[in-house]
Amino acid sequence: YAILDLTVIPSEQRSGPLHTLGEDARIAPRSVTAADTQHPPLLVLVLGETARSKNFSLNGYERLTNPLLAQENVVSFSQVTSCGTSTAESVPCMFSHLGREGFAKRQHESENLLDVLQRAGYAVLWMDNQSGCKDQCDRVPNVNTSSLNVPGECEDGECRDTVMLTRIEAELAKLPSEQRARGTVVVMHQMGSHGPAYYKRTPAAFKKFQPECKENSLSQCDRQQVVNAYDNTIVFTDYFLSRLIGWLKTQEKTSTPAMLYVSDHGESLGENNLYLHGLPFAMAPDVQKQVAMVSWLSPSFERWSGVSTSCLKQQRDRALSHDHLFHSVLGVMAVQTQVYQAERNLFVACQGR
Repeated sequence: YAILDLTVIPSEQRSGPLHTLGEDARIAPRSVTAADTQHPPLLVLVLGETARSKNFSLNGYERLTNPLLAQENVVSFSQVTSCGTSTAESVPCMFSHLGREGFAKRQHESENLLDVLQRAGYAVLWMDNQSGCKDQCDRVPNVNTSSLNVPGECEDGECRDTVMLTRIEAELAKLPSEQRARGTVVVMHQMGSHGPAYYKRTPAAFKKFQPECKENSLSQCDRQQVVNAYDNTIVFTDYFLSRLIGWLKTQEKTSTPAMLYVSDHGESLGENNLYLHGLPFAMAPDVQKQVAMVSWLSPSFERWSGVSTSCLKQQRDRALSHDHLFHSVLGVMAVQTQVYQAERNLFVACQGR
């Protein structure tokens, strides 16, 4: 696979001009019945890193890795398949309108979900606490927080994901007020569970499972130590998402908030002597492809969008994939365009319920 990565795969890269997408995009008018739903929508899309569904206690994992999210009115979708097995492969595919199979066969590069949202009239912001947006934020406002030096949030050249919460209000204030009046979509790209140095992703207070592996060469550690270090990263992601929901609740006086979290790919933690991720999709084990996805909708967002959380909970075990992300976000944000496909909108079955 490494040889292919250096030879065949680069030759398959698409060339030519970037194709525009959703030139007809517009925000559909909404009938408003409650006064508080007159506030513009605020959707935070959290792009998780290396979070496999199997290790979320919300999905039945025997360890309590999601103690804080369990206290919120969230929906954890248990059967979600990724576009790929690496960040570089999955992220562009996630934000594409084509789906995994169509994306693999594409003849040219196109604009993405964020371009369509911005063209429709929404304010869009990408916040990155990792290695970049893989070209997905090239045409929208973006900020990188990974190299900041914020006391209590950053150390040894790395910032915790919570650093994004210290900057979000200031960054939102920089967006055009005319677009913010219509609504805002923020992408937060996590460091999350990025390996192999899982132990570096968590502060001491979140090292719940001990002992943990402190080696970059994971095969040098006892497998349980690897799992412990990885599970601690999920505990910290739980904390980060809980903090984010808490912040979103404070915005309800001026916004109609919601959150959708989805990871880019999964991870192997020693099963069949495999570690990390990145195997070709057809060969990769399910743990590299089954990803965590969690939604939280404020009561006002439920009324604004017409989507029922109680209905979503009944749908949590249906088969979903990254193919649904583009169309679900457009659908829940009331964007009308010919590129939208209702059959790929995971929320559509619960709208008006």
